[in-house]
Amino acid sequence: MYDDAITFGQRQIKKNYRSVTGHFPSVKNNKSIGFESLLEKTLFLSLEFDNSVETYQEQPRIMIIKNGKTQKYDVDCFVKRYKKSNLKDALIEVKYLSEFEKNKDIYEKKFNAAKIRSDEIGVDFKFLTELNFNDIYISNIDFLYRFILHLSEDKYDDIILDVLKDKKISALELANLIMKSQSEYQRVSNNIWKLVARNILKTDLENEKVTMKSIVEINNGSN
Repeated sequence: MYDDAITFGQRQIKKNYRSVTGHFPSVKNNKSIGFESLLEKTLFLSLEFDNSVETYQEQPRIMIIKNGKTQKYDVDCFVKRYKKSNLKDALIEVKYLSEFEKNKDIYEKKFNAAKIRSDEIGVDFKFLTELNFNDIYISNIDFLYRFILHLSEDKYDDIILDVLKDKKISALELANLIMKSQSEYQRVSNNIWKLVARNILKTDLENEKVTMKSIVEINNGSN
């Protein structure tokens, strides 16, 4: 087990002119998570929509052996997965490809040492760049996340699910079938996107921008 091999301290967000820093409101962790780049923020957002992820925490520390010496290594993120996922918990480092290429030899040695240590303690080690994230998908889940963060309409849940029990149609068609007046349009559409955000309904998030023209259907167990 890794219980004693991974530690966590209070992260100090370092502000500088080269990066965007801030705090990400995590629903899975029920607290804000500090980030030091937009890439870290993107990682955290993606983890919120990863059904294998139970919780995650920023800046886990492990001890690695590099150049024959024991060193501290503060990784960007530790991910704890649900046991039913059959996936290992993971340490994840994210860097922009340009930053990695500038000091490739240094980073490769560090990451190789981290991989060895991760194998020893029974977790995965992953290094990701911006190329690992689908821009369309990230834009779509960024839109949907607001419906998880904030309380939204739910009075139409049953009606929406009843309409979709034997069909898949556009969000716009669905809203038009349900609303009794134009004044209900915003509430009905918000209710639709809330159900998509919560994985009760599904639509194509990978290949096209989500709009009211997107086809929605009941999610019968697939992501």
